[in-house]
Amino acid sequence: MKKLFILIVAALLAAPAASFAQKTTVTRVNRERTYKTHTRNVDIWYEGELNIGYGTGGTLKADGESGDAKYTRPFIETVHGVRITPYAFAGLGVGFQYAYDKEWEIGMMPVFIDLKGYYPVTEHFAPYVAIDLGFSSGLAGTKNFMDEEGLDLSGGFYASYGIGLNYRRLNFGFGWQHQGMKFKYDGESSEGFSVNSFFVKIGLKF
Repeated sequence: MKKLFILIVAALLAAPAASFAQKTTVTRVNRERTYKTHTRNVDIWYEGELNIGYGTGGTLKADGESGDAKYTRPFIETVHGVRITPYAFAGLGVGFQYAYDKEWEIGMMPVFIDLKGYYPVTEHFAPYVAIDLGFSSGLAGTKNFMDEEGLDLSGGFYASYGIGLNYRRLNFGFGWQHQGMKFKYDGESSEGFSVNSFFVKIGLKF
């Protein structure tokens, strides 16, 4: 009877410990959440990026004409969203770009929706195509642009289209970037114009 009592007590003490160990393992290993649809289960999990990049001078388009934009700029961006199965991603991003050419010297902050389609080749290697759509606001150097009083510069529609790859936690991408802008002189808006340029970026995925 005494042995039976000891076995029962030991079993009761072991059960919570085993349950806790099981929960700990699941929490550490698996970030996925499974959602049931009418036809199948869909795995969704959080994913983020932190990238640094560089944009070339590009082409300025205004009034049906184009020329050298000289809009050379480094940039930094972060994106946060959800991976929907291994093949798709949707998230929100924010960045900062600073054009340092003597004709610009301005900072822009794009806020955008980031969409990616992946083609996983292996567990750790996946090329992708990406589209960013959003709006940029001017943060620095847009008031009294080029030291001309009353001449202000505002942002506008922002987009980028590119391809890239993920290898483990490393992210690499390149493509084409569009930035809409508009001048205001003494509060009166002018016709909009845009800068289109090539970019390359590298960063970490987490």
